[in-house]
Amino acid sequence: MKVFTFLLEAKQPILATSFQGDPNSDVSYPYIPGSMIRGALISRYIKRHPELPNDFLSEEINKESNQEIKRLFFNSSNRYLNAYLFCEEQEKRTLPVPLAWYQNKDEELFSTEILDLSQNIPETSSLKRINKKFCIVNNSEVIFYQDKRRINIHNLRDRTKGRSSPIKRNSDNNKEIQKGEGAIFTYESLDIGQIFQGIILCEDNDADTIEKLLQPEDIWLGGSQSAGYGHTKIIKIDSYKVDNGKNKEWSEIGIEVKNRINRQKLRVTLLSDAIVRNDCGQISADSLSVKQAIEDKLEHKLKIKIQLPQPTDIFISSNVVGGFNRKWGLPLPQMTALSAGSVFVFDTQLTEEQIKTLENEGIGERCIDGFGRIAINWLGNYENLNIKEIDSYLDINLEEEYYDVAAQIAENILRERLEQCLVKQVSNIKLTGNITNTQLSRLEIAAREGLNTLHDVQSCPYLPICDLLNNLTSKAREQYRNTKISGTQFCLEEKIKIWLEKPIGDSKSWLPNPQELTVNVAGVIREIQPNSDLAREYTLRFIMAVAKKAKKENN
Repeated sequence: MKVFTFLLEAKQPILATSFQGDPNSDVSYPYIPGSMIRGALISRYIKRHPELPNDFLSEEINKESNQEIKRLFFNSSNRYLNAYLFCEEQEKRTLPVPLAWYQNKDEELFSTEILDLSQNIPETSSLKRINKKFCIVNNSEVIFYQDKRRINIHNLRDRTKGRSSPIKRNSDNNKEIQKGEGAIFTYESLDIGQIFQGIILCEDNDADTIEKLLQPEDIWLGGSQSAGYGHTKIIKIDSYKVDNGKNKEWSEIGIEVKNRINRQKLRVTLLSDAIVRNDCGQISADSLSVKQAIEDKLEHKLKIKIQLPQPTDIFISSNVVGGFNRKWGLPLPQMTALSAGSVFVFDTQLTEEQIKTLENEGIGERCIDGFGRIAINWLGNYENLNIKEIDSYLDINLEEEYYDVAAQIAENILRERLEQCLVKQVSNIKLTGNITNTQLSRLEIAAREGLNTLHDVQSCPYLPICDLLNNLTSKAREQYRNTKISGTQFCLEEKIKIWLEKPIGDSKSWLPNPQELTVNVAGVIREIQPNSDLAREYTLRFIMAVAKKAKKENN
């Protein structure tokens, strides 16, 4: 087996779209996926072999003409790993932070030790997981790294006219096919200047071809390449030959296997997302599926049947993965995968040969795209790890001219979330009592008067409702006090006063969890504050909606 390592320097922002963010934005992975690198090399291979037909994988085509491309890019023996951030000072490729790393809840990351719960679980329960993405580990010292981001704002436009148009028409028959062009959307991409290290594991007979495909140094990766994204340079290529220990041993974590055997327990850490199946053949994100995948890999490669015990400790997370096929022009099926950094602890040991097989081959599906990479006994027996430094903080660049646009987008998203929350809260409220529609209409009119004076600094928007409640006749006040809010002990009069006094952020408020509505667009944060005009506006609208609903129920 031969290993190629190469550095990728981003000359333009790189958009490796993941399944996160708002519908109006594309958010990149914090790394360059192996599938993206493989796709770029396939494109290079096809351009250098124009004699290949469009359907070069068809069985009807001469086997000799497509045998090489199948072996290079569709054979599981060749694997294209994810390109993670590269530290030039350490001359090391960063790796995902293990999910077994925690810290004391009340301490800052700069001044605390890391607790490795895969080694020992402390008695205290006030712990929180380390929220960093990448790291380099030197014995008991840890250096954290974070990718830098760039956010650009775009608007949907007609490709022919070069500008947005209210109506999109079919170029063949001039019929209207789409409305609403000009919609604004954002791309959150990997910023320029960052260096990533990619790795390709291949068979010896394919090494020369793959090395040639890594030339020239200019390569385009990811989406929106025609819009100024994706230009990358391959700036350094190294190769290692691995042949059953006779030559220099290569390891993804940089630690020889012989130094990681005979530990007290077997600790398996995912170095990339893993797609595994359970006993029923269904894709599953649980520890038993990982155990089954390890057993299947050893049985398939080494022809030995091994039975692992149940994991004693598990630290996992899951996400949704997919991809895009440029040949089809269609997205790949979405699947649930175990997240990189997941840790599994087994009360057993494996031999040196078994560990090498698992780390070289990976587990689960799509190993050719860099999925299923694992490290066994990666970290030493350190219960506490020391933070040496934190480098490359999260950096989002937003051009000043787009700040107002981003702020408006965030404001609109926040209002939309408030609308949805208002409808949900009103639907859960039911008035029980004999209040008349006349009194409900008076309440609705008072709330509307408050809305009309919302931006008048010389008056209080709550004043019309307060005047209404303070000047009720005895019969009207009796109706308000005899009308109860279902599920509470409060009458309508008391509940309205509570809503006006504590509109949000309290268990008695109509909006108890305002932090869940916070919006972040390109680093511009919009949230609802207790004494803001936005909080007063939606409190008045909430009271109006409650009155309207009660009138409809009375009718």
